[in-house]
Amino acid sequence: MTFAYPILLGGLLLAGLPVLVHFLAGQKPKTLPFPAFCFLMQKRQTNTRRLRLRHLLLMSLRMALIVLICVALARPRLFHESLGLSRERPVAMILIFDTSPSMGYKIGDQTLLDLAKKRALELLDHLPPDGRYLILDTGNPSRASREDFLPTLDKARQRIGNLELQPTGSPVSPLIADAIRRFDAWNDPVGQTMPRFVCTFTDRTTGAWGRAALASLQRLDDAPKVQTLLFDVGVAQPSDVAIVDVAFAAGRATFVEGACIELRATVQATGSDVSDTLQCRVGEKTLEQAFALKAGERRTLAFSIDTLEWKLTPGWHSIEVKFPRARDTLAHNDVRFATFRLDARPSVLVLSDDPKRTEPMAKALESLLYHVTRKKTDDAVDLTSYRGVFLVSVAAPSEKLMRSLSDYVVGGGAVCVVPGDKLDTRAYWSEPARAFLPGRFGESVVSPTRKAGWNLGRSDLRHPFLRPYVAWMAGDNVDYLLSPRGAWRYWTVLPTDPDQVIVRYDDALGQPAVLGKTNKAGGRVLLLTTPMDDLAFHRVGADAWNDYGESVTSFYIALTSLCARYLIAQKAEPDAPAGYVLGNTPPMVARVPGFTKFTRSWTGGSEEIRFDENDRWIGDRLTRVGQYAVTASDAEKQTSREVVRFSMNIAASESDLTRVPIEEIERLLGKDAVIAQERHTPILETLNDRWDEPIELFPWLMITLLFALALENLLANRFYRRPSEPGA
Repeated sequence: MTFAYPILLGGLLLAGLPVLVHFLAGQKPKTLPFPAFCFLMQKRQTNTRRLRLRHLLLMSLRMALIVLICVALARPRLFHESLGLSRERPVAMILIFDTSPSMGYKIGDQTLLDLAKKRALELLDHLPPDGRYLILDTGNPSRASREDFLPTLDKARQRIGNLELQPTGSPVSPLIADAIRRFDAWNDPVGQTMPRFVCTFTDRTTGAWGRAALASLQRLDDAPKVQTLLFDVGVAQPSDVAIVDVAFAAGRATFVEGACIELRATVQATGSDVSDTLQCRVGEKTLEQAFALKAGERRTLAFSIDTLEWKLTPGWHSIEVKFPRARDTLAHNDVRFATFRLDARPSVLVLSDDPKRTEPMAKALESLLYHVTRKKTDDAVDLTSYRGVFLVSVAAPSEKLMRSLSDYVVGGGAVCVVPGDKLDTRAYWSEPARAFLPGRFGESVVSPTRKAGWNLGRSDLRHPFLRPYVAWMAGDNVDYLLSPRGAWRYWTVLPTDPDQVIVRYDDALGQPAVLGKTNKAGGRVLLLTTPMDDLAFHRVGADAWNDYGESVTSFYIALTSLCARYLIAQKAEPDAPAGYVLGNTPPMVARVPGFTKFTRSWTGGSEEIRFDENDRWIGDRLTRVGQYAVTASDAEKQTSREVVRFSMNIAASESDLTRVPIEEIERLLGKDAVIAQERHTPILETLNDRWDEPIELFPWLMITLLFALALENLLANRFYRRPSEPGA
């Protein structure tokens, strides 16, 4: 019980006034007894006892009247043990706001976060100012442990007014558990007697609530003194069309100049059917694709980016995938970003006695996006300017050429040796040749079987040369696996080390088909044992060597690709990031030597970045989606260079508007803990029996006072009424 005017309780001192009056009025003059009247004393004593009882009863009644008047004027109010929120009783309250991107869902011109802030301010307007209030949000979960309770309601309102949508953050459920723990450790002496509340404002979506974090709420039964309320500001039946994800079909974001890149974008419809157009933009080029989705359906759309046709140069390129028209209730999933890098085509050299015969190999390499230079063996060539050298159908290489190739491999170069139908075995086993070749050529033989294919059972399928081939074997319709290729004739090779044999033929001889050798400097050598030139493919009968080049399959291209990948791919630059998701693994940039200033730029702004002690910058505090670029510059040398580009997106889970069942939440927070909120319904109407005002006792005390006055008047008239005289 509390009193509106406790100072008036001082009037209770007047309750002793009837006692004082009683004793003063009861004093009479001293008299002497007359002996003649002693016989009358007995009758007088009986009357005195009766009068004394009447005086005591009236005195008590009059004292009670004074007490009732004082207590009534002090306006006592009665609080029940289970009373909830009230405008009269101070409370300790922690308000938790879901600021995840899904709270940006719009109803008219108002987002769900706007509605949550409006309802929270309404709640504060009806609470007493001398309470204790703490404002938390999912975008800054660390506040739960380090922020103090706000001293005034104005500061709480200001904090709520400054809340904004955050692209990353914690789910709601761990914050509720942290708030409960905060109350458990709270030692404010004034707040110990206040009712304690944890009020959460959220849209109840799966991503924002965090089902994986529900275990953190299992301990709520240990804190029964804290009342937990969840104000549901979400939409019962949301309607949305979203770009859930974008990804490159190749699984990487680094490509070679001239490549055709396939980008896959996943769209989904929620709540209602939709027909729209998706737009993919790279620089000034734009691709569009129409789609139609039923409610709840998801589909992946593919965009083919032809870098050769679009004349995209080596370097970084940004992609924006969006709906061309702003038509949605949730803006953050109407656009997504991606970044890819184009590397210059690797330069390779094809050396041969007759470039016309080796044209199939050169064209195959060009189709695989290599920059091919054709030279004769007697031409002066600087091998170090090439990423790889293919020595194809050279009958008798000079010792000078073999020495150049040996030095090139020792320096980390890559060489592929493909014999022709004629071969000087001594030239291929000269002193410089023995330094880098994995085996010595012998004589050519005819396969004992009709055709010798690859014996994969005797091959190391984990070898880098065969890894792509193993991946192709998983395909359902690979032509050269359905129609295997083989060699009728091949050169025998004596390997310098049996472990250098990568693939053997599957005939009775079991001779090597492919050999490989590496050195400590990274140099690589491949040795094939059957020709790959034009003449070998067109010979027939006993002169035919293999059917690799027949147009019925793509084995020739596949074999050329295996050789080029093994020799060159390992030397490529590191893969570019396909794109980052805010809150997940952040981007990292290493310092580039020779530059003094590094700037991070985005659409509408830029800032200088600082490196840590390991010469790295880690973008773990980025809060904007979009395209970013890091540029290195040196003002003194007047040089600059774009170091990297990357893109940032909102997590795909924020487009999942599926709502967690109320039963699942109330199983942890308590029965009737979830309170639905609507745009046009004030918060007090939604609180129902949770909002209780104290019981005013003033009217009841005044009624009691009237009855007491009437009783006192009745008794006084009865007790002190004089008897009527005889004959009157």
